[in-house]
Amino acid sequence: MLYGRDAETAALADRLAAAREGRGSALVVRGEAGIGKSSLVAALAESAADLTVLRCTGVESEHAWSFAGLQALLLPLTGHLEAIPEHHACVLARVLGLAAEPEKEAPPGDLRFTVGLAALSLLTEASGQRPVLCIVEDAHWLDPDSADVLLFIAKRLAAEAALMIVTVREGYAPDFPAPGLDELRLGPLDDDAAAALLTDRIGAHASADRGRLLHEAEGNPLALLELPLVESDARLAADWTGRRSTTSRLKQVFGDRIDRLPEPTRTLLLVIAADDSADTGLVFDVAGKLGAQLTDLEPAEADELVHFHGDRFTFGHPLIRSAAYQGAPLFRRIEVHNVYAEVMDPDDLRRVFHLAAAATGPDEEIAAALEASAECGSSCGGHGFEYTVFERAAAFTPDPHTRGRRLLRAAEAAVAAGNGPKARTLSGQIGRFTEDRKILARATLMAAMVAAWDNDIRESYRLYMEAADHYVAADITSTGYPLFRAVELAWQSGDFSRAEVAAEYAERLGIDHAPWVRDLANASAGLNRSCEVTVAEAVASLRHLIDVHTSFGEAVTPENRGMVAWWQTLIGDIDAAEQTASGTVSAARTSGAAGALPRALTLNALTEFHRGRWKDAEALAWNGVELSVELGQRIGPVKARAHVLAPIAALRGDEERVRDLVEAAYAGSPGDTVVAIDNALALLDFSLGRNEEALDRLMGHLDGNAPGEVLALVPVAVEAAVRTGEPERVAGAFDWFTQWAEASGQPHLMAQVERCLGLLAGESEAGVHYERAAELHKMDDAFPFENARTDLILGEWLRRARRVNEAKTRLRTAAAVFERLGAEPWSERVRRELRAAGDAGPIEAAPDLATKLTPQELQVVRLAAAGLSNREIGEQLFLSPRTAGYHLYKAYPKLGVASRNDLSRLGL
Repeated sequence: MLYGRDAETAALADRLAAAREGRGSALVVRGEAGIGKSSLVAALAESAADLTVLRCTGVESEHAWSFAGLQALLLPLTGHLEAIPEHHACVLARVLGLAAEPEKEAPPGDLRFTVGLAALSLLTEASGQRPVLCIVEDAHWLDPDSADVLLFIAKRLAAEAALMIVTVREGYAPDFPAPGLDELRLGPLDDDAAAALLTDRIGAHASADRGRLLHEAEGNPLALLELPLVESDARLAADWTGRRSTTSRLKQVFGDRIDRLPEPTRTLLLVIAADDSADTGLVFDVAGKLGAQLTDLEPAEADELVHFHGDRFTFGHPLIRSAAYQGAPLFRRIEVHNVYAEVMDPDDLRRVFHLAAAATGPDEEIAAALEASAECGSSCGGHGFEYTVFERAAAFTPDPHTRGRRLLRAAEAAVAAGNGPKARTLSGQIGRFTEDRKILARATLMAAMVAAWDNDIRESYRLYMEAADHYVAADITSTGYPLFRAVELAWQSGDFSRAEVAAEYAERLGIDHAPWVRDLANASAGLNRSCEVTVAEAVASLRHLIDVHTSFGEAVTPENRGMVAWWQTLIGDIDAAEQTASGTVSAARTSGAAGALPRALTLNALTEFHRGRWKDAEALAWNGVELSVELGQRIGPVKARAHVLAPIAALRGDEERVRDLVEAAYAGSPGDTVVAIDNALALLDFSLGRNEEALDRLMGHLDGNAPGEVLALVPVAVEAAVRTGEPERVAGAFDWFTQWAEASGQPHLMAQVERCLGLLAGESEAGVHYERAAELHKMDDAFPFENARTDLILGEWLRRARRVNEAKTRLRTAAAVFERLGAEPWSERVRRELRAAGDAGPIEAAPDLATKLTPQELQVVRLAAAGLSNREIGEQLFLSPRTAGYHLYKAYPKLGVASRNDLSRLGL
């Protein structure tokens, strides 16, 4: 019976009922040791007799073993492997240890997504036949690869007949962060519930003792159950009232109960605790060599310390395992691990971990065996396993140089796993053990990449330059990459002199890629008003880099394709940028290159924003934010919010939303996105008619050392300056913008130049420029918002010129666009002009079906309209086929269609 947990039990029951109806969810239950997490989920499992119940428990000894937790959870579902796509079945067969001959290479792409999607596919298939309850206990001890995959699944259960409950010991290291998942924190029992539980445990008892027991247990259920047993031992009773944590005191209680057991029973408990293998035959072989057998388990079972059922040993509480292992003398633990290594098959990958556990100092034989284990395991496991084992191999390595090499392998695996903090720590240790410049170069590259992930732009630049120095001494042909990246980082930080330093360094070295480094440095300088390089030279340099990279075709990585899309945006070629960015998104999703996806999604969103597809831009940007959070990329959410989401909200006049997005971007370490954030705030001021504030904010960047990111906002500054009567303030900035527009040769940019010329000209000459701008817009009508701004200004001028009918036509054309985009301040501005022109009629805007859909629904519908099946949509968006179908089902009535066959007629 559970005391004092009625609300929690009811909440779990509601989730279970929803799962039975196909509305899945996941919940993380946190609390200190003994607070009742296991009892709560055990009660839930008892009420789920009609479900398939899957279980796994994180075990300290398996924390470094790749996919150990996932194997325990999913092995009961292997009968469904034949029903899922073949490539998913192959991936799972490999990671679950079912493949007879694992391939000698890891699955493509980011494993948390490759394996996660395959595991979700298996769970979806199983839940389609019978609802599933997944119970993951002590998740803080899960191996990193299993933790990544289970978190991936937990966030994608909305349309599945499945419930996942994850328990985590609070205030314990390692932690189990689960951003985006619902959490339930179990606190102490209230006084009434604690008293009822104590009465159930001890029955009648002296009132004074009851009061003391209740006070000392502090509402912890396990303490209430164990404290009465402590009363007979004065030493334990005294120790319990000390200042130690409840966890350590409970562990002491269990340790003392174990100490009272017969020697063979203690030995058997130690053998079980030392390896959580499901191979009970192996456990009995080891125990037999140490003088213990199955019958020796009886005293421990009678004391409810351990149970043997279903051919598996289960401790009554995770702390009992810790007490059985850590409470044994060191020499005895070493003996147990040595016997394990002795009886295990030489090819068993686990054998080397027992050898390592038995070692008392550096040992090259063990280190080499661990390295081989990491090499072998990474071919069918995950990068989390790889970096953990390589780090452990390094710890056992007596030779400093070899230790440095193994630490490098660990750091590179940590980067591949997306674990920046671990990669940084490992990279920082390497220089203490080796002077090999090639190893130091690679280590410094890892540290530079992690610094960039954390948006520490200046530190990343410094590290790339340091890596280049190492390569000069070790392999000068490899120097180009770190120098090219150094220029990119200098550009992002706005320190163009440092970009020039890197370019000059490349030229002095005479390396093959020096022209590329120079081109990037020239581009960074030319798109900055304070440098001597002209805008035309900058655009020419970017065009050359674009041509070089696109000439490589499919050989260009998704990461570098994203860089090309950004360059195309900087030269104003939004059409090409949209094609490159959308192609990059598709390629990254197809190949599983999840790490490149957030940047590609944000760039794709930016192109959609420019082209007036704001709903699509928001959908892509939010997808990028969510993936960045899953991948642990701090810069991704900042970029998406600052460059896409905040500007859209600003043009819609949603001040509260803009402030929220800007605040979130600042909190995410904005670094080089400060300019983008200020741009969004300037757009908000301008949209709401606060022209002075908008102008001041923009001129803070346009005066002097103006970065290229503010170029696109120069027409806003010009209009704000004209409306405040200060056109002279923007003369230099407008000249800079004009040079950029002319160099780019893009009609949509030249149209904005003409519009600005009209604003700056006298009233009599303005109309010529406005009409020329409108004609240029006709040459490229893919920029509806800018077209509408021109129509608005031209309409205003026509009304003042008393050409009222022409004015109404222009104003109504602009109004239809603003209405469709939801740009309310702009719509209101048009309505005022129309009323002044004597037209107070309603504004009719072409329906935008995209606005009726959620971001997820919009992405699913677009892919379905392109002919993709639910399974293909799921693989593109990292969803289950059922979830893709669920979003389509919700979208059909919003779009007024009955099936996917009707989608192609909607022009989506």
